[in-house]
Amino acid sequence: MIVAEQKPLEEIQRMLKGKKKVLAVGCGTCVSVCFSGGKKETGALAATLRTAAAANGQELEVEEATVQRQCVQEFIQPLDGDVGEYDAVLSMACGVGVQTLAERFPETRILPGLDTNFMGQPTEPGIWEERCVGCGHCVLEYTGGLCPITRCPKQLMNGPCGGSENGMCEVDPSMPCIWAKIWDQVDNLELMDELMEVQPPKDWTKSRGGSVRRVKVRDDIHQPFGVTANPRMEGAALPAVSAPVPQAGAEAFIAPQPAAAPEPPADSAAWTKVCALDEIPEKRMKTFEVGGVGVMIANLGDCLRAFPPTCPHMAEPLTESGQLDGDKLTCTKHIWQWDLRTGELCGMAERPILTYPVKQEDGAIYVCIENEIEYAYDEDESDLEEGEELDDDDFFNA
Repeated sequence: MIVAEQKPLEEIQRMLKGKKKVLAVGCGTCVSVCFSGGKKETGALAATLRTAAAANGQELEVEEATVQRQCVQEFIQPLDGDVGEYDAVLSMACGVGVQTLAERFPETRILPGLDTNFMGQPTEPGIWEERCVGCGHCVLEYTGGLCPITRCPKQLMNGPCGGSENGMCEVDPSMPCIWAKIWDQVDNLELMDELMEVQPPKDWTKSRGGSVRRVKVRDDIHQPFGVTANPRMEGAALPAVSAPVPQAGAEAFIAPQPAAAPEPPADSAAWTKVCALDEIPEKRMKTFEVGGVGVMIANLGDCLRAFPPTCPHMAEPLTESGQLDGDKLTCTKHIWQWDLRTGELCGMAERPILTYPVKQEDGAIYVCIENEIEYAYDEDESDLEEGEELDDDDFFNA
């Protein structure tokens, strides 16, 4: 994950000098996990800036919003209609997020609220250490999965320098010598012969010195629209409703269901009225509680879908990470995607979204929940205590 830390308050105040109205934008991914730029940290900084300005007799209005990822254009699209109202935007994301905002809003001053440090991992609560510099030519195959480029201050590629003592680094005696750890790791894996083989010179042309690097994963991964945490911007820049929604009194229609869905019941008593049809605009979705069971309903325009509000992957709440783009639902946590119209698995998805029977009748939406759908989670999830959730720290340490 990308690790960053908040700039000193004095530096942020210097950047905002002369500004009257500022939007602080948090990021809900990497910098949220390392407690530097998430929703909570963004709100705390905004409050501090407002208080400090008032104490100094200055006029400063600071509003806040948080998007799931600032580094993706589609996720910051909901900010489109409001950014022009501000003198500046204070980005609480890594340098990539700052640049993404600057490219999308070239007429607004975008300022960095964080210093981006490195790509790393949490080694103990509240501490992250660098693990990768993105050199573009990974050598971990030969070094037992431990990186000498990142973790050796001298970036030695062919063994220790000879200056370490008792397994500790010569440059920083508080840090273990990574080559001592590599040696122990390779010995434990019985890969000593491979380590001792002479390797050709490392291909540094793929590193940062070569050019601006680009990686293309696949063509069918499309990032969905993001939703900010600012109530003023809720849905502000999402796609407008274009196709007509069936009107009250129209002939009832039942959404064609994926194969995993149960057959719709004929007994009218089995259906429960959830809401008026116009409460869910076309190409949008909303969560309800029906008889104590959480249900998310998506309006695809000519049909509806009703399904549990949790991802079948790692119990991720779709109320936070679920994004609907056309007919495609994406859990933005790990890019699992489904075509709600056909039930087809897309993106990284390996399990289907299961659905409840749903219909529209006389301008209202009805669902049938005879039995609550519960996904069977495995691996890391199966080890959790009852009622315990898998949080971001668990995921990054998995």
